[in-house]
Amino acid sequence: MTERIVVGAALLHDGRLLAARRSAPVELAGRWELPGGKVEEGESPESALVRELREELGVDASLVERIPGQWPLRAPYVFQVWTARLLPGSASPQPLEDHDELRWLAAADVWDVDWLDQDVPAVREAAARLAA
Repeated sequence: MTERIVVGAALLHDGRLLAARRSAPVELAGRWELPGGKVEEGESPESALVRELREELGVDASLVERIPGQWPLRAPYVFQVWTARLLPGSASPQPLEDHDELRWLAAADVWDVDWLDQDVPAVREAAARLAA
């Protein structure tokens, strides 16, 4: 079975990290994640993430760097994360797809939400960048 990639964004702005609360599916609803989604056939992970941020949040963002590592999801998927920044003039993020709330979290507040298990390692890395 070929490995498929799900991408996520550690979207950083003014020293804060964006968290998105899932509204669907039922088993994930109410928990928090880094926004993103599945890479489609013929798409690079980077272009998929830019597309997903536009679809899910209505924002234009630039990717800064990939957070080292990848984390297993339900087979055949693996999770890869990039730090990202809003482009100048981008709209403010809005929960457009699969989310019902967004929060900007300062380094001291990152663990105040119930992150999805697979997001925790990447959130830990992103939080270290906030604190630096």
